[in-house]
Amino acid sequence: MGKYKNLNWNNRLQIEALWKAKHTVKEIAEQIGVHQSTIYRELKRGKTVKRNSSDWSERTIYSPDLAQSRAEENQKEKGRPLKVGNDWEFVRFVEDMIIHKRYSPAAILAVIKKENLKFDTQICLTTLYNYIKMDLFLGVTMADCPYHKSRKKQKRQKVQKRRNVGTSIELRPKEIQGRDEVGHWEMDTVVGAQGKSKQSFLVLTERKTRYEIVEVLKEHTAAEIAEVIQNFFPDTKLEMLTRSIQSYMDIDAWNDTPVLKEEAFNRLQTVMKEAGELEKEAPYNQVVNNKYAEETIKNYQK
Repeated sequence: MGKYKNLNWNNRLQIEALWKAKHTVKEIAEQIGVHQSTIYRELKRGKTVKRNSSDWSERTIYSPDLAQSRAEENQKEKGRPLKVGNDWEFVRFVEDMIIHKRYSPAAILAVIKKENLKFDTQICLTTLYNYIKMDLFLGVTMADCPYHKSRKKQKRQKVQKRRNVGTSIELRPKEIQGRDEVGHWEMDTVVGAQGKSKQSFLVLTERKTRYEIVEVLKEHTAAEIAEVIQNFFPDTKLEMLTRSIQSYMDIDAWNDTPVLKEEAFNRLQTVMKEAGELEKEAPYNQVVNNKYAEETIKNYQK
């Protein structure tokens, strides 16, 4: 196996002469003393079309001048060094897993972690995708990634008309995330059909015990919600509760319906799969049961 090194001007002149003499990539790699993948990339870097002045015919050639120019330009634009460095064992592993075994980048990282494989390179999923886009892996493109889908055109998002009064639910303290202590509540509302009724359900759920309290709201305002839940927070002033609930409402942090649609379920599975947390997808109709949610909505809208 050849050594891995950067090519210089003399190397490129050698490659040009050997390529013109119809030598194979393997033979050129052995002559230069590099890996075959280096020669493949170099031929791609210096690829250009030459026109014959006599009959105007065209043929594809390797240009050492063009290759050198592009290499120097890339060197100038080079930012932080790639994390992969000279870890060619990792590069070949990724190429084999994607091209021959049809693994997604997320699944590859999951296999490395699960089987405790040792490489000099340790990168996250985003970095691995960026390396694929940079053509770092020979013969691997984004189209070869089995679970990668092109981003659809984003729909116009609703613009928030006023700033949040409080902190987003995404920034809640770590001790709350763990569900280790009693006393932390989540709040959601289920609203009725638009234009038919202002009534809604207020659902309070204690995060550790999962104990739930359901109250009916007539107007669905922050002030009304605060009055309903004040008994559960005796040490908190009504004004503070109202402001907290208003900030919660301002960020649209609730669902309009408890029904889990197939589209949302599949989207959840895709996210888990990309993260390497799900090996096999589950059938929607065998896992999700919306019977009680649909009955509740139906009865509520009567």
